[in-house]
This record gives sequence, C-alpha cells and structure tokens, in this order.
Amino acid sequence: MSTPLEQARAIAMARHFLSELCVSSKIKRIPRDIRIEARARLKHMPMSWDLERIVAEPGALENMAKIEEHYRQVFWEDTKR
Repeated sequence: MSTPLEQARAIAMARHFLSELCVSSKIKRIPRDIRIEARARLKHMPMSWDLERIVAEPGALENMAKIEEHYRQVFWEDTKR
C-alpha cells in the first residue's frame, strides 16, 4: 500500500516522465507518434494545485474510477497475450 506522499510523488514523476518523452533531446529514439501521445496526455495532467479542485468536483472521482477500470481490464487482457 502506498502512502499519500508516495502517491503524490508518483504523479509528479509521471508528469516529469511524460515531459521528457516530449522532448527529442532528452530521450533518444522515441517514435514520433509516442511523443505526440505523451504530449496529449501531459496537456491535461494535473498539477499539485489542481488536485483539491478535482476531488471537490461532483462526479470527477467516479468518472476517474470508470476510466481506471477500463484501462485495468485492457492491461490484464494485454498481459495474457
């Protein structure tokens, strides 16, 4: 189980990783379509000051849970292959 500090660090590190994927001089030999996808995800990645507003938004956490469940299922289907 992760602590809130570890979870916050994971969000910040994921944001940093996506930003490095977007810059061709940081990580070499990344296909262009991956860089474009990383940039699209980074565009809406929350910053620390966004989290309180997200949690307070009605339905935001439920929507996030639905999206996470979808990708969790996709992940497990992909690992069976």
